[in-house]
Amino acid sequence: MTSFPLRGMLVGSACALGFFHLPGTLRPAHAQQAEEHHGPTAEQRAEIQRAVHEAIQQDIRKVAQYKLPKDFFARMLPLIRQIRRANITPPTQTTNMTLATTIRRTQAMPQLQEILQEHGMSAEDFVMSLTTFEMTNAMIQAPPQKTKDTPKLDKDNVRLIQSHQALAQALVHDMDSESEHLQ
Repeated sequence: MTSFPLRGMLVGSACALGFFHLPGTLRPAHAQQAEEHHGPTAEQRAEIQRAVHEAIQQDIRKVAQYKLPKDFFARMLPLIRQIRRANITPPTQTTNMTLATTIRRTQAMPQLQEILQEHGMSAEDFVMSLTTFEMTNAMIQAPPQKTKDTPKLDKDNVRLIQSHQALAQALVHDMDSESEHLQ
């Protein structure tokens, strides 16, 4: 798994979210337009875009403020290596999923759950920690242009990664090796 912009990972899954967060049922005029155009109306597309944007922003804010444990590298490096040796592909490597979906899919993998428990980590901690690490590390390596949507990273996470660059690079390498190994 390479460092990736979290926004890219979440876009597809947020699109799916947008369909479930649409307001109630379609009014008859909209239903007729939808049938005639064989797809959502311009108004529906705009509502979907707003819902997608908000879902993405919520997940990004949640990840940006998640606190990595001080022993993050000591816990995560052996964990990733054990997952790789077990030939398990965690759902965190699958794009187009929200954080909640990724966590549920991680919880549904008995082999992965067993390894996580051996390392004293829940599925939520695993997904949130890796996603937080990836986003924070990516933003440290290539700071994005500041916009109103640019997340404010947790300062302790930034310090942790910056003060352990060799460990951060080792984790990125192990995650990249995991991806290559499983392809």
